[in-house]
Amino acid sequence: MTSKPVILITGGNQGLGHEALKVLASTKKYHLVVATRSQQKTDEAIKAISSETSSDPADFTPVVINLNNDDSIFAAAKTVKEKFGYLDVLVNNAGINSSSNKNATLRENYQAVFETNVFGVAVMNDTFLLLIRASKHPRRRIVTVTSGLETSPYNIWKYPVVPAYRSSKSAVNMLSAFDTVMLRDENIPTVLVEPGYCRTAFGHYSGDKDADLGGKVIARAAVEGENKDLFLKIIDDEGKHAEFGW
Repeated sequence: MTSKPVILITGGNQGLGHEALKVLASTKKYHLVVATRSQQKTDEAIKAISSETSSDPADFTPVVINLNNDDSIFAAAKTVKEKFGYLDVLVNNAGINSSSNKNATLRENYQAVFETNVFGVAVMNDTFLLLIRASKHPRRRIVTVTSGLETSPYNIWKYPVVPAYRSSKSAVNMLSAFDTVMLRDENIPTVLVEPGYCRTAFGHYSGDKDADLGGKVIARAAVEGENKDLFLKIIDDEGKHAEFGW
């Protein structure tokens, strides 16, 4: 048990998830559930974050989540339930932009990306919703990292790449819109966050800004703002609110 709000972030071993965890850890205000695809990566991430932020290792809980494996998601939820009985904030950060199989066909590439980025997020939200419902935190919420599309400075006209990834994020946006409608009466907003085009391994270290700036946007979406003001909102890379536009 802990008196601090409990926040789970997927993809915490590198990139924007790692940076968001560092931002939150540095405040000493939260208990962070760090999720990666392996126990080794999770342990290494916690060690690095706690060292860099001078945080108490007791303020971290390691879990292993492979978004392509429902059993790993269920096991992580069981760990959180047994330790805390609830989850205050879920941050869906982990994702891929293409299949790890360099010889994948077009269909196989789309299937791999949607398996992780869409189906995995859908199962995460459904599995952890019971724990979020058990939270008494006034800012309990589901946060999902998405990507700028038509109106963003990182739109497809400027960066006509990774169509499978962009398509998967459009699907995630609709998942979030649906959850917003279904969960509004429970005061559980589903917040989308666009961290911008950051220099991380995810994008082969190309991008318009450093990863720590993107991590700050994700951290802000996780803990700032009143829930009543966050329904049907996107936290964009400039920290503004914008309508979904459906």
